[in-house]
Amino acid sequence: MTNLIDWNNFNSSLLIEVTRPTGVFTCTGVAINKDTILTAAHCLEGEILKIRVSTESQYNKDGKFLSVESFDLHPEYNSQKSNYRSDLAKIKLKGELPKGTMFYPIIKKDAELNGKILRLGFGARGTSNIRTLVTPEFKNIRKQEKTLELNDMYSYSGDSGGPIFMQNNGQMYLIAIHSTLSFGPEGKHSFNPLLSSHREWIAS
Repeated sequence: MTNLIDWNNFNSSLLIEVTRPTGVFTCTGVAINKDTILTAAHCLEGEILKIRVSTESQYNKDGKFLSVESFDLHPEYNSQKSNYRSDLAKIKLKGELPKGTMFYPIIKKDAELNGKILRLGFGARGTSNIRTLVTPEFKNIRKQEKTLELNDMYSYSGDSGGPIFMQNNGQMYLIAIHSTLSFGPEGKHSFNPLLSSHREWIAS
């Protein structure tokens, strides 16, 4: 990270607080318009008592939150078969996000993936969940699974559902949602559903 980052450019990345019978958990999401947020389906599956969305740059359980009206998991998501394929969910807010929230277009075609990759997340780093930007490296596109695979060394619990952007010729595009990690002989890498492959469901 650097002090030169203009965090207002990334204020569409939001912390999602999920209350379950077993406790309170956090994930990350990204606003695609004034009242709709994308996140990972695995953040919202199972029994949920309450969901709240924070627009602050650091998690504060006593801070200001936005209420959630409803949410939908992607119909093709099945955690028993794969915890990253179609790992997407949409959240509808009861109200609108603050004026000045930045929204970026979803890239239309996988073939257009050519630029600097940026990932935002509120994963637990130290004792805080702070909006954090990392720059993973491109690894592969898995066409059958409709996922983007990245070399990603800096993912922590709470980063799930966070936006993955691509910066190309001064324009920022939303390309994927952070899903899960894998560890192997090649190192630590992530699987992330490509949004270009799910544009119809996102718009529905």
